[in-house]
Amino acid sequence: MKKIISMVTAVVLCMLLLLPMTVSAASASATLTGPAAVREGDTITVTFYLNGSGLYGASGTLSYDSSQLQFTGTKQVVGSPWMVEFNGNNFVAYDNNLSKPIKSSTALFTATFKVKAASGTTIKISCTSVTASDGSTDSSVGVVTYSKTVAAAASTNNDLSSLTVKNATVSPAFHAGTTNYTAEVPFSVSKLDVSAVAADAAAKVSVSNPTLTPGDTTAVTVTVTAESGAQKVYTIQVTREQDPNYQPSSNNALSEITVDGFLLSPGFSADVTEYVVWLPYETESITVGGKAEDGKASVEVIGGENLVAGQDNTVKVICAAEDGTEKEYTVIVKRAAAHGEAETEPTKPSETITTTTTAAAPTDTTPKAAEGLPLWAVIAAAVAGLGIGFAVGFIVKKSKKA
Repeated sequence: MKKIISMVTAVVLCMLLLLPMTVSAASASATLTGPAAVREGDTITVTFYLNGSGLYGASGTLSYDSSQLQFTGTKQVVGSPWMVEFNGNNFVAYDNNLSKPIKSSTALFTATFKVKAASGTTIKISCTSVTASDGSTDSSVGVVTYSKTVAAAASTNNDLSSLTVKNATVSPAFHAGTTNYTAEVPFSVSKLDVSAVAADAAAKVSVSNPTLTPGDTTAVTVTVTAESGAQKVYTIQVTREQDPNYQPSSNNALSEITVDGFLLSPGFSADVTEYVVWLPYETESITVGGKAEDGKASVEVIGGENLVAGQDNTVKVICAAEDGTEKEYTVIVKRAAAHGEAETEPTKPSETITTTTTAAAPTDTTPKAAEGLPLWAVIAAAVAGLGIGFAVGFIVKKSKKA
């Protein structure tokens, strides 16, 4: 590839050299631009611009002091059909189709360097022996240079020299190396009055989130941004008392229950507290979640892991209102039994069956009548009936004779 580039460069240079050398015929200029400030250790990029009318090519040599700058690479920035090729520090740029000549200031390529020079040193990057061509005549641009004096590296000091709060007592006492603090304020304090000063005059300080929420803890932050951009954040966790007239919410309803990857039955309703989910045997755990209607309520989920196959597994979703009252939602997770095994019926309360045992009566050998009476009772009743009938007949007969 290097051989090909060298050949192309040589050909283009020969073409340019063979063209008539009427300098005034092709009016051209060039510039080399870079960052406005350079510091020790910076990585800088310079851009080569070619300016003219009807220009189809340019060439030159990139020059710099390698003891001050470490070259890291170049990049073509001009679009097709232009080509920019380097052979060592020598470059050639040309319109490959001779169809899109440069008509105004155009960036051809960039070169990137790592600054090794110490502060106070002046660095120079140049493009020398720059020549431009309009295809028939050349213009000698000469030398274009980018030059800057290296400044000291940007300060990385992002410490505070002081941190004071006028309307609260901060703990522990301030120290530049301590970044976390706490404070408690009465309900009457709605905003933390913070004053912070950076240790380095070149650093910037900003205070965020000083407004305090009643009955809650607010993180008030102080951010120090060093000249180099490095940041340090000091945080004050401020607890503000609740409004004495505040009434905590008793809303312990859920706005939704989610089951990752499965359907809840029936569909969720805040008033329904019992649900069912069916799972295949292969699923051993399930993720159940709940969202409270009230942002100040909390939600706890119990269960969902190590599900027993062929049985009902209970997952509880408990919503605790701000005032502490709770509402429990239940999700019965039915994991299928292993293939070929019967499912176990849900456990039911045991039923007590009371059995009354009656002692057997002594065997009665007395003959029984058809109706179950003793035979002697039947005979006695028959004899009594005959006697009464005989007496009645005798009385009637005697009365007739008289």
